[in-house]
Amino acid sequence: MDQQAKKHLQEEFDASLEEKDQYISVLQTQVSLLKQRLRNGPMNIDIPKPLPQMEPQAEGVTEEKNTESDVEAVVGDGASANTLEILQQRVKRQENLLQRCKKTIQSHKEQCTLLTSEKEALQEQLDERLQELEKMKELHMAEKTKLITQLRDAKNLIEQLEQDKGMVIAETKRQMHETLEMKEEEIALLRSRIKEMTTQGEELREQKEKSERADALG
Repeated sequence: MDQQAKKHLQEEFDASLEEKDQYISVLQTQVSLLKQRLRNGPMNIDIPKPLPQMEPQAEGVTEEKNTESDVEAVVGDGASANTLEILQQRVKRQENLLQRCKKTIQSHKEQCTLLTSEKEALQEQLDERLQELEKMKELHMAEKTKLITQLRDAKNLIEQLEQDKGMVIAETKRQMHETLEMKEEEIALLRSRIKEMTTQGEELREQKEKSERADALG
């Protein structure tokens, strides 16, 4: 909406400037004709019909029309001196009106330049904001991609740790089973040796007792 309003305002300014330029051209033509009539002398004055004016925006347009009527009335009465004075006044008013129109056009041009500068400044700010948003978007996408990668790596690591855990548990069970078997074999071997040593001890004790009884009888 702001862009459309500025565009519409710019078009109105351009139309107004063009209208003012045409109005100035008409006034300049009138002034030139009046000065030419004044140089030719009051007796040869042929008062032109009032040129079509623009909308009565500037002051003096109404006065201009009234002066035209006054001039025609004076010329009709043949009062050349008054006619010359009135024409001079009319020229002066036309010139003043022309200056006011130029000032108005200059003011409109300055306003148009100011609006154009403001528009360019706003457009530059808008472009900067868009660039910042684009950078933030790119940064956000980069952070998002980085986070997704980290989550995927963490998931893979967890799965690997689970696999390693299973392998460690299985290896631990295997080692414990082997250790238990070895301990059982050692225990069985120790029991066998204990039994063997016990048997030998019994045999030695019996032999000793026999030897002692033999000695007693002899």
